[in-house]
Amino acid sequence: MKKVLFILLTVVAAWAYGADPYVGYIYPCGLQVGTTNRLIVGGQLLGNVSTGIVSGDGVKIIDVEVVPNFPPAPGSQFRYLAQWLEGIARGDRTAPPIPTGPNARVDEWRSNRWWRVLGTLDEQKISIVERALFTRRNSLQMSPSLRQRLLVTVAVSPDAKPGARELRMFSQNGMSAPRPLLVTAAPHEEEARYAPPHRPRLPAPAVTNLPCVLDGQIMPGQTDTWILHLQKGRTVTLRTVARELQPYIGDAVPGFFNPALRIVDSNGSEVAFADDNFYHPDPVLVFTPPSDGDYKLEIHDLLYRGREDFVYSITVEAGTHPQDPRRVSLWPNPVPQPPQDTRCYTFTGVIARAGIPSEHVLKVKEAGDYVFDLLARRVGSPLDGRLSVFGPSGGNPLAVFADTTNHVFRGSIIQGECDPVGTCRLAAGTYRVRVEDEVGKGGPDWSYALRVYRPVPSFEVWTAKSSFSFRARGASPTMKMFVIRQGGFDGAVNLLETSDFRFSPSVIPAGTNMLQVALVSKQGFPHSVRELQFNASAQINGKTQTVRIQPADEYNQAFAWDHLLPAHSFVVNTSANIWKKMKKPGNE
Repeated sequence: MKKVLFILLTVVAAWAYGADPYVGYIYPCGLQVGTTNRLIVGGQLLGNVSTGIVSGDGVKIIDVEVVPNFPPAPGSQFRYLAQWLEGIARGDRTAPPIPTGPNARVDEWRSNRWWRVLGTLDEQKISIVERALFTRRNSLQMSPSLRQRLLVTVAVSPDAKPGARELRMFSQNGMSAPRPLLVTAAPHEEEARYAPPHRPRLPAPAVTNLPCVLDGQIMPGQTDTWILHLQKGRTVTLRTVARELQPYIGDAVPGFFNPALRIVDSNGSEVAFADDNFYHPDPVLVFTPPSDGDYKLEIHDLLYRGREDFVYSITVEAGTHPQDPRRVSLWPNPVPQPPQDTRCYTFTGVIARAGIPSEHVLKVKEAGDYVFDLLARRVGSPLDGRLSVFGPSGGNPLAVFADTTNHVFRGSIIQGECDPVGTCRLAAGTYRVRVEDEVGKGGPDWSYALRVYRPVPSFEVWTAKSSFSFRARGASPTMKMFVIRQGGFDGAVNLLETSDFRFSPSVIPAGTNMLQVALVSKQGFPHSVRELQFNASAQINGKTQTVRIQPADEYNQAFAWDHLLPAHSFVVNTSANIWKKMKKPGNE
């Protein structure tokens, strides 16, 4: 029995030791260029994390500190800590005397390294301590994947390019999947810090200069408030990023963050409200003040849910800013291009009025199969597309295409499969193609691009992992490779090696859509963390076709569907090899 227990504990320890860290959220989720700030990074298996990497130039992680776990404090210790915190709130950081006597029961006090040095902690750490001490714990609202935290100090250079970056944290155990970190030119304002229940709430932050970015985090039942100083007739646009920070969530408890924005005037009357931005849960609110004054901006989850990863960013800008499809997603969502060696008919249009479809005339000169590909949701349009192809003589449609079902769900576009793609055999002649919204909606934003072309064999290669760590000498990280075959291509795919790395096996056999492969280092273990790109090739009609392997990470969608969330690049860490640590004295 002891032998079995020892083996079991060894297996469990090996699994835990080899698991990658998980980053579930970053708060705040963005930084201004030319500033240095300390972020709270929450997740799981973060205890041994020592550093990290941010993609692109000009952003550097300069310090990482693990936030200790906070056990429930026994009564006398709770009162002692509360007394000390009240003194700090009044400006006195001196520790109160430790209680004595039989009722003090200091022998039952719990150990915590921040509790021992409360007087030396800064405001951010004091706020973390107070929230842990005075917030009643509800195990139903606590997620194991978010319980551990890091304080990560990040410096952004003045010449850093604004945009979405990727933050990864790593240790000798592995490397986390990327999380978006927003770099902006506009200054940031954080929500008011936590105040214990017995203390007055801190005033809502006031916003006087635009543009600016508002950062916050919604806990259960919470509504965040901001004060906007606005002038009559001067329109402002408020654009929210929240759900897009976490497109997929596996446990679905309490559910996805569905933020709502509300503006209230000085009389307490609601003057503006925004929920979804068409099909996207992140709202965009355009507001023209009817008079000068202070307006209260509120944000909350539509059902008043909340959790640590309900993080948001609101960009407030002067003027009206129309929806830019490229800003719908923080993630790189590749849109496949038509093959270059075939003619492509392209039609663009708008379903300008609800219930009124658009029609295009297609003149086919050569008989054969044709692919009909409608771009709408994938490029930011709210159109839920439906295609109908009518022959030269009219009558019933020859083909109708609606939602597309893929064997691999990829991208962060919510309901991206609403764009119909299908193949229809046509003779030479004139055809009508009708484009309409599946549920009869329309408007100036219901734009689309329809591409019709002859199918040509082609392929894509996606991975289910974008971050790799070589944990031990001779060990190689593994990943799933997915092949998405198009135009009848069914051949073998070669995974091309670089000067430093190769794949094993290096060939995805013909007819195979998924294969588990290992990434093997060809140059031993040089100490480095690098962004890389990998390619794949195949022989198609006697020619070599080479494509970039798309880095992605596999996420579960609410217990049911697996999605590949694209990343901007692969990151390989060969500096955290545990074989070095295991050879240190005392670790034999």
